[in-house]
Amino acid sequence: MSTGTFRPRWRPTEERGVNLLTWTTVRIFLAASLLSLAGPASAATPIQVKRGNLEIKVKITGTVVPDDLFRIKATIEGRVEGVPVSTGTWCSAGQTLAVLAHKELAAILDSKGAQNANILEERWQRLYRPTVARCPEKSFLLTNFLKPKAWVKPGSVMFESAKTLKLVARVRPEDVPWIHDGQEMIYWPVKDPKRQLKDRVARLVLDAPSEKDAPGATFTLILSPDRSFDPGAEWEGQIIPLTRKNVLYVPTGALIRNGSDVYLPVLVSTGITTQGLTEISAGVEKKRDVLVLDDSQLFGAERYKQEVDAEALRRRARDRQGKEAASPEIGPAPAKKTGKHATVIEGTDYGEDPYAEPQ
Repeated sequence: MSTGTFRPRWRPTEERGVNLLTWTTVRIFLAASLLSLAGPASAATPIQVKRGNLEIKVKITGTVVPDDLFRIKATIEGRVEGVPVSTGTWCSAGQTLAVLAHKELAAILDSKGAQNANILEERWQRLYRPTVARCPEKSFLLTNFLKPKAWVKPGSVMFESAKTLKLVARVRPEDVPWIHDGQEMIYWPVKDPKRQLKDRVARLVLDAPSEKDAPGATFTLILSPDRSFDPGAEWEGQIIPLTRKNVLYVPTGALIRNGSDVYLPVLVSTGITTQGLTEISAGVEKKRDVLVLDDSQLFGAERYKQEVDAEALRRRARDRQGKEAASPEIGPAPAKKTGKHATVIEGTDYGEDPYAEPQ
């Protein structure tokens, strides 16, 4: 944010024959505290310094990554008769994933029809019991490689699962000093921002140092079945590591850096203005550091300067002429003595040469 446009309002008045300027306002640059040089702005925008609670809000982003992957393989040769689970869901330990029929049972089912499958299983379950593939432990089912009525051989892959889902977060280099393990955070899927969850930062790891770039950081959260997003999902979150109460604050973009110093454009009241100096009547105290920008840094704002109010001068001239016309005694001032014994003879015409003898 940059400073406002300098547009002084001139209202000349007369006081003891001196043309003074009534109070108006301008923008100047006063020293403040920290932060960076504001970039070019298309137009100046006035704002106010506020007092209140200032929160440090750190934005974090990341993705959901499956971890500890494993595959579930067939132990016998059989035909797929059913898959009662869906991918993209959590499975508990011992849960049925698929039902396989060996050659004899498959032949009976084909000969009697699928409608008698339950009766056949009850009648010949001791001899022709189907093989059930079960989930070995609680996991997230990622992929199903089975197709209905397809034959599988021993050792062929049926499913791929993940023991855990991890929320991998990225922290920007400028935010790393604010973040540490144990801080509370809220997060949500980018596609569903209303679904907000809470957790705490854990396993924060700094990036390897680099000569070119400042190191960022990452941390991971282990998701549970009742609090998880789909693998590959993008998510956003927020951490509030610090809150300052009852402080003065301005938008960061309003501050201007000059070397190691930082300045803030503030509103002041002015008095008399000359070509080189302007009286400041309010808004700044003695010995306050100020910053003077060159023309290339104004970015559309106008530099405050002394100007001539032509209309006010014409109005003053008209007022003077009116007073002279209304008062006949107001005329040219009488000539004064030019020396100790000199006298002025009224009505004497000296001609074009002021030193000529009287005619």
